[in-house]
Amino acid sequence: MSGIFTWDVLRFVVVGALIVAALMIIRVGAKRGRWSRPWAVLFALARVLERLSKLVPSGIAASVLGWLLVAVLVASGTAAGLLWLLGWPRFPAASEFGVAQTLELLKIALAVVAGFGGVVLLALNLRKQRVAEAQHDLEVERGDREQTQAFNERFGSAAEQLAHENAAVRIAGIYAMAGLADDWTDQRQVCVDVLCGYLRLAEDENAESEREVRDTVLRVIRDRLARWGGVALDFTGVTFVDADFSGLTFSGDVTFDRASFTGALTSFEKTTFNGLLSCHGTTFSSERTSFRSAYFGKARAEFVGVEFGGKVIDFWRMELHGQCIDFYRTRFDQQQLDFSGALVKAGTLRFDRCEFADSRLDLSLDYEFEDFGGTFGLNQTSMGQVVVEGCGFERCSVELRDLHWAPSYLWLIDTRFEACELGLPAGPTERLRPWLNAREVELVDTDLPEAHVRRRHPDAAAHP
Repeated sequence: MSGIFTWDVLRFVVVGALIVAALMIIRVGAKRGRWSRPWAVLFALARVLERLSKLVPSGIAASVLGWLLVAVLVASGTAAGLLWLLGWPRFPAASEFGVAQTLELLKIALAVVAGFGGVVLLALNLRKQRVAEAQHDLEVERGDREQTQAFNERFGSAAEQLAHENAAVRIAGIYAMAGLADDWTDQRQVCVDVLCGYLRLAEDENAESEREVRDTVLRVIRDRLARWGGVALDFTGVTFVDADFSGLTFSGDVTFDRASFTGALTSFEKTTFNGLLSCHGTTFSSERTSFRSAYFGKARAEFVGVEFGGKVIDFWRMELHGQCIDFYRTRFDQQQLDFSGALVKAGTLRFDRCEFADSRLDLSLDYEFEDFGGTFGLNQTSMGQVVVEGCGFERCSVELRDLHWAPSYLWLIDTRFEACELGLPAGPTERLRPWLNAREVELVDTDLPEAHVRRRHPDAAAHP
């Protein structure tokens, strides 16, 4: 070929065409989603080489020979490409070689040999590194198996102690299971379930030692609950005598379904609930049940079909943030319910289908105006609500002091008052704005001045 169509020009054209073709292939593959990025081609090639490497023997000699072969192929390909692109050099005749040229050739040969030696050294080091990593992984796996086996042995031993006839041995088993829960993070919930399960077993009422064993379980749970984190506690059907959960933080769900609380005091004072509190069919027979200053932080509390047999139910200054406290189909008879000063900053305190007879219910805010403004900022949109829906009150006293500062706070829906006394905000009624949200409220021998009532249509959008 002559003119512009020389071999050199042809070489550059072919190389340029190959580069363009490679870029187009990568571009099309990325656009079709086969490769999320161009470098995925290199990763795919590496995976192919890795699979091919598994087909050859895995000995150190095979590894060294393989890397030498790769080095030879890479060097040969690079040299051939450069020679083809730049042209083959014209070597002088052998008679024209002098000492300087011979030394240069020797340097090149030694450099090639050193390069292959470096490849061999890198292959050996890589092999050693892989062997060391594999050995480390095996040791870690072996250590995990041995630790799990030791934990299982401790679990079996503690379970046997819990089933022993002697009370002292059972108490030792309780501490052994609690210690295992401290150490065995992966199966901590199982260990806690075993302790709670022991409490759910039928109790021998005539055995004083058994009462001591059960008290030990509760004491251990109380003392270690903070370090156990978000474990769930299931006390379904358990009988508690003078239960004291005050000051604890329940990070996980806690279940008291069909449980029974007896004695002089059941205390959840200053208790924090960050998980579900479930009380379905629970019986509170203690003379006093206290949730004073309890904190419900984005946690739902369900009191469904609960039976309160004591005289005082105290929720004074409890706090609710973001969820709901539900009292559903619960009967209150001759009891004093104190919800005064409750901080329902978000969420709903709901009484649904409940019956009140000869009881006193205090829903007053119990704050001075300045305190109320500082607590809620008088921002009605950020406040929660108290909803009384489908309930019946007979011969009850309902205290509603200070609620006129929060006209969106209390809702009375489809509720009946018979022979009840309502403690309304003091002061001339002509100066009060309507603040009590009422819908379908029936009053029998009960006085509720219209000046306090904000009538709501049953289909009003303001329904909570």
